[in-house]
Amino acid sequence: MLLLIAGFILGILLCRTLYVLWEINTGCPTKLNKSSVKTLVVLGSGGHTGEMLKIINRLDPVRYSPKVYVLAATDAVSLKRLYHIEGIQEEKESEKSYCIETIPRTREVGQSWLSTIVTTLWASIFCLSVIARHRPSLILTNGPGTCVPLCLSALLFRIFGISHCRIVFIESLCRVQSLSLTGLILYRLVDDFFVQWDKLKEKYPRAIFLGRLV
Repeated sequence: MLLLIAGFILGILLCRTLYVLWEINTGCPTKLNKSSVKTLVVLGSGGHTGEMLKIINRLDPVRYSPKVYVLAATDAVSLKRLYHIEGIQEEKESEKSYCIETIPRTREVGQSWLSTIVTTLWASIFCLSVIARHRPSLILTNGPGTCVPLCLSALLFRIFGISHCRIVFIESLCRVQSLSLTGLILYRLVDDFFVQWDKLKEKYPRAIFLGRLV
């Protein structure tokens, strides 16, 4: 009897998962009808942060507010750049009008792929907590490994009907002929997948090409 109930529940979850993935891949993304959209922005080390901050600068600060910035706990450089672009000094933290969340890295530079499984699972726990506490309406990311467990956490919440978050992925400008590993993982799992080169649009027809975004 217990096995029958468990099988029934798993069957419902499977059907729900397939339905959500069908929604995502057939052009039925979660709509953003609110005048103010709570936006979660994923920052990554190096060029990822630079490109994402340029994108954020172009957004309507009133509509895409409040913002929740998520970055790796060891990414001090991105944190400093974030304080600079928000026009606030680190010592004035109490005055800021946005929220910063730090999570463990899924993989450090030079870390073995086997041990990455453990660190990714550990980071996923923190990501589930971030999504549960903030319930963003929109996630913006451009490819750092940190974004994978965040996007999967948001997708899980959507499958369970807890919250509906639109996920927008913007492939890095340096990706001209092939997607990044993160892009390959999330290609079928995000609502909007933007590329910045027409060659990628030819290879990945689901992608959206609007020219250079950064």
